[in-house]
Amino acid sequence: MPVRIAQITDLHLLPPGELLMGLDVNARLDSVLAHALAREPDAIFLTGDFCAIEPDQEMFHQLRARLDLLHIPYYLTPGNHDDREMLRNAFYLDGHNYEPIRGLIRVKGHNFLFLDSSPGMVDGDQVKWLSRALVTYPDATIVMHHPPVPLGVAFMDSRYPLRQPEGLLAALTADNHPRRIFCGHFHSSRTVNWKNLEVHLCPPTSFFINPDNKTFEQEMLPPGYLMLEWPKEGGFRVIPYYVPQTL
Repeated sequence: MPVRIAQITDLHLLPPGELLMGLDVNARLDSVLAHALAREPDAIFLTGDFCAIEPDQEMFHQLRARLDLLHIPYYLTPGNHDDREMLRNAFYLDGHNYEPIRGLIRVKGHNFLFLDSSPGMVDGDQVKWLSRALVTYPDATIVMHHPPVPLGVAFMDSRYPLRQPEGLLAALTADNHPRRIFCGHFHSSRTVNWKNLEVHLCPPTSFFINPDNKTFEQEMLPPGYLMLEWPKEGGFRVIPYYVPQTL
């Protein structure tokens, strides 16, 4: 059965009228949502950093209002700029307070395991859950905010990597089964193969970071996202889109 999923990440939303590093991040998100919606995805995956700097309950409510207007399923995992309890309050998510927001998502017969790396790491209980889930769903795709391995984005690899990744990587590589991971956080775009893992980094809707510079340098690019496609004829493809309406 064909499936099309839009991955959107690193929104960094602000109150209307405010700019982030000279960018209207709200307008950039709206451009991406309109572009993705025109391609009729079956679902949208949002992989974190919904707030610009500190978590803000009103930003989560405003994001929900935007997403509910799309009238298609959407699923979220938090980033390091987000707050689990605030997300639960806005989106009525399962779990309590500050428990990790993780779980199995199914879209038209395809299985996705969402992990919560919002504290900058994936805790041991999530790793245990993942290990059990991969026994039942070895072909499942992993969705999370932080990349689990270095991606060659110099500033982010050195300053803001996933902490204590050893347990997570052991769970992801134990069976040597080919496995896709979709993530954000690094404000760039690329695909990296590491052991049995194929790690796809989604471009942000907000600001980009120059991947070659060891210090922070903004890169001026249009807002982006990924379209993940499992065509009717079989196989898989991932298409990066950059929406040129705004910078």
